[in-house]
Amino acid sequence: MTTPAYNENLEQIAKELDYGNIKGLIKDVLATQILARISNFSEEVENFEAKYGMDYDSANDGFEEAEENCQKFDDLMAWRFAHEGGL
Repeated sequence: MTTPAYNENLEQIAKELDYGNIKGLIKDVLATQILARISNFSEEVENFEAKYGMDYDSANDGFEEAEENCQKFDDLMAWRFAHEGGL
């Protein structure tokens, strides 16, 4: 794995933006990205809960007992992914 080239200008920009240094800037950007993804997963879970009127665990239990439905199965898989991603 190669290390990206270090640029003194980037260090100065990070300091001017009150991050202290490049590592601080990178940590902040990564934390922001992670929080944005968690927020997106949470929003998707809320949409499925509104659509089906129940939480993921109830929907999953009910799906196993219901007759086959491809759309609900697709929704359940997307819901599961969002549910696990938002934990």
